[in-house]
Amino acid sequence: MSKTNTEAMQQEARAPEAAGSLKLDMRVRPIAPMGNLLGYASVTIGDSFKIDGFRICSGEKGLYVNMPATQDKSGNWKDVCWPVTADFRRQLNDALIEGYSTAIENLQATLDATRGTAEKPSVAGALKENAGKVKSQPAKAAPGKKEQER
Repeated sequence: MSKTNTEAMQQEARAPEAAGSLKLDMRVRPIAPMGNLLGYASVTIGDSFKIDGFRICSGEKGLYVNMPATQDKSGNWKDVCWPVTADFRRQLNDALIEGYSTAIENLQATLDATRGTAEKPSVAGALKENAGKVKSQPAKAAPGKKEQER
């Protein structure tokens, strides 16, 4: 590698630190709550590194984030990765919890929009309703033969 390429890579690596925060792109998938588990998430850090397996949970003090973990042969869970600094941990947790809140709001908006369309009568529903009205009307007597000849 040339000296110029090495210097360019070092500058790119330092740029996010100078800004005080890294670019985090979240993908949050809320689920039907299972115990305290509310959803899963993945994070892409600085458009360069993706981590899957974050779990968003609820506790007595509110929402919190569990780091990706794997189970060993003894059945114990071990974190696979974790933030090194308290500042980055705070940034990551805040971003994931905000992403979860946004995902829930989007689901609620979709549910509200779906309810609006469900309240509109469908053609099949209108036909069934009118069929019920026709059945409930008194039947008229059939015209006699003399009335039909006229």
